[in-house]
Amino acid sequence: MISKKNKALAAGVLAAAMSATAVMPAIASAAPTAEAAKSNGSYAEMFSSLYDDVITNGVQNGYLSSQTNGSGFGIPYHSVETFIVEAPDYGHETTSEAMSYIVWMAAMHDVLATKGVINGSKGDLAKAWNTMEAMIPGWSKAANRSDIKYETLWTQPRLKSDPAAEHDQPSDYPAKPFTGEKEAINPMFDIFKSAYGSDKGYYLMNWLADVDDWYGFSKGTEGAGKFTFINTFQRGEQESCFETVPAPCLEELKWGMKSENENNGNGIKAIFNGLNAVPAQYSFTNAPDAEDRAIQAVYFANRYNAGDSSISALAGKMGDQCRNDMFDKYYKAIAADTTSSSKSAGMDSKHYLMAWYTAWGGALKDYSWAWQIGCSHSHQFYQNPLAAYGLLYDSSINAGMKGTDASTDYKESLKRQIEMYQWLQSQQGPFAGGCTNSWRGRYEEYPSGHPTFYGMAYVHHPVYADPGSNHWIGNQVWSTQRLAELYYIVSKDGDATGQTYGGLKLDEALDKLLERWIKWFEENTHFDYVDKDGNEFSYCIPSTLDWGESDTDYKTCYPDSWSGTYSETANQHLNCKIGGYGQGDVGCVSSLCNTLIYYAAAKGVDPKFAQEEGTSVAEKGLYLANRLLTAQYNEGRDEIGITFTDCNPSLKRVFDEKVYIPSYYKGEMPDGSKLEPGATFSSIRKSYEKDPEWQKAKKYNDGEGTDNNGDGEVNIKDYQFQYHRFWHAGDAIMAYGTMALLYPEVTPGPVVTTTSTTTSTTTTTTTTTTTSTTPVKDPVWGDTNCDGVVELADAILIMQYLANPNKYNITEQGKLNGDVDLTVKGLTSNDALRIQEYLLHLRSTLNPNA
Repeated sequence: MISKKNKALAAGVLAAAMSATAVMPAIASAAPTAEAAKSNGSYAEMFSSLYDDVITNGVQNGYLSSQTNGSGFGIPYHSVETFIVEAPDYGHETTSEAMSYIVWMAAMHDVLATKGVINGSKGDLAKAWNTMEAMIPGWSKAANRSDIKYETLWTQPRLKSDPAAEHDQPSDYPAKPFTGEKEAINPMFDIFKSAYGSDKGYYLMNWLADVDDWYGFSKGTEGAGKFTFINTFQRGEQESCFETVPAPCLEELKWGMKSENENNGNGIKAIFNGLNAVPAQYSFTNAPDAEDRAIQAVYFANRYNAGDSSISALAGKMGDQCRNDMFDKYYKAIAADTTSSSKSAGMDSKHYLMAWYTAWGGALKDYSWAWQIGCSHSHQFYQNPLAAYGLLYDSSINAGMKGTDASTDYKESLKRQIEMYQWLQSQQGPFAGGCTNSWRGRYEEYPSGHPTFYGMAYVHHPVYADPGSNHWIGNQVWSTQRLAELYYIVSKDGDATGQTYGGLKLDEALDKLLERWIKWFEENTHFDYVDKDGNEFSYCIPSTLDWGESDTDYKTCYPDSWSGTYSETANQHLNCKIGGYGQGDVGCVSSLCNTLIYYAAAKGVDPKFAQEEGTSVAEKGLYLANRLLTAQYNEGRDEIGITFTDCNPSLKRVFDEKVYIPSYYKGEMPDGSKLEPGATFSSIRKSYEKDPEWQKAKKYNDGEGTDNNGDGEVNIKDYQFQYHRFWHAGDAIMAYGTMALLYPEVTPGPVVTTTSTTTSTTTTTTTTTTTSTTPVKDPVWGDTNCDGVVELADAILIMQYLANPNKYNITEQGKLNGDVDLTVKGLTSNDALRIQEYLLHLRSTLNPNA
């Protein structure tokens, strides 16, 4: 991509260029990268090449830590690079998301090996699952904290919590307790205690960990320098990643503010909980989309006889305990009239959806108490009906669910998850945000006439508002991939549920959801595209979506209340608009392609439509998937994965964003960073000052560096980087593997004229050049490939022709059109240069006679 502002820089490069060949890579990748050319012959080859880089050689290439969980693979980092701030605030943290991706990738490896699509044998799934268990507190050998007695959870008579309000701003915390009901009691505890009482606590993952103890929270313990459980987000919907305070999940009162009494101390948690109100404790929070992805992976492996019976049983246990995520935060009734003073409602507090989290914890040292909460907020992109289906109908997984009524709960959960998508599908196709049982996190009264789903209120952006949680396109492609894979399964094997979803059979419901969604993506994915801001892309998909005029606009943008019956004409007021485009989000592009491939396979699309565009939505989808995956691999493949140069203006907040610390608080992080009023993101993370990329970004933020975007000033917008995110690699590996599995006869392509080695015609699907016998006409200046428009492809074709005229032929008409520099007769690099200058608006015409 080249930005509009970057055209000024590009113009300077062009003017000073020694040849047009030198500037081509700055504008577009005309031919496959050197790394892509080594391995782009087939989808199986692409999969194996990426898998080798990311998993097999993952430690060497920086994706995996040298630390393991006793055996298995190295523990995955969030990214190869360390300076990255998004959900994790440091690249060498890991997430339950990353752990689930290593399981998913390993499952694909074992399936392809079992099917003979790639060389090798199965066994990686078991290794990956063992690695993932590092994220489960009682099973984490990597943490090296065998002194913590997680099994004491089951000695409690009950798990309860003290209800407190969620607030709008971090500065509103510590949270204020509700004035009504004082206890919230988890109704599932006795069931799980009976089924799993001999285990070392819950078989659920904490969502975040510091792989190499960068923060130093484990100093002075057996876990020093090792895998350390941490948490960040604690203070409401407006707490962005730049406003968090990292804290250890094992709050031993070693860091932060000094404590006079270990039963009523401070530590770091006093920032969130209040002064002298923090006993030594452990606390963990899961993110159930990760557990569900791991379960999905095991189900996938089992369907192709590549699974492992012991792993299947563990997946069942994990899924069973994810029923903790089906409950309201304080176990209040799922109803529009629930208030903060309502009492715990037992099983009537079950919404059956996958909420944002469940959290639990307890006392350290004497282990005399423990607590748990659910979550009132549910987002559509956390739902995974595919995992629910696997938990129900894969007998080896289902057998692992030992808790009472597990299958009954999941059958209802599957129904409600599908209905949630039916309720939230916009007119265009993408899915809106979600719902809550606790308006504003305080069980306030819903606005008059507000749409509901089983008594829960519609929310544009559940849980997080900085930025709004349903802007990002990943929320679309992640969730819909699961729908497409489930549709493929029920299309091939039949529907085992015997129930309806909004009045439709499961395959009918999925088909209707998918067709509208996919059609919208087909219409809004572009090649050789210039967006409204002048950014140029060789290919792009929508990167963000807007819902209403603002994130709190419920007057013009909203769904109908769910009636229990699906209607294709519903939701006339639920519309989304594209907020921007991008091609650098490798994970999202790949997940979109994965979705398209599964839908095509479910519909029985002929493999030929991967190379020629058909007429149906499914046929067009297979063609688009092949085209995108080919372009992405050819343009983005480097020595260790797939990546693109990017920039992020919000990184300014790394240096400028204030982090709220209460006036009563003063303490230190393990590295000596001060925790006190006036803190910033960087001031409480002084260790970042040693990071070369942080230093580089800091210089740009201070106005030192190159004006990379050509806007006449140097600032953080000019800071450029390349990330190798583990989940990006995971989605790419899964997409290339899915094509190799479901369409083994499909070869990469068709090659697009502006993104890789191409022909001189725009519709051909081969890599040979089509010649023409059409008589030469008056020139259309610059139109070298004779397709009727002047574009970057014309300049690229000239350079390809000059480099290899035997392979890249240009018609006589094309040679006449392309000869726009008459100082030298015939095509030269100067002609390509002039075409580029014209496209950058540095020339008003290409007519050399003007």
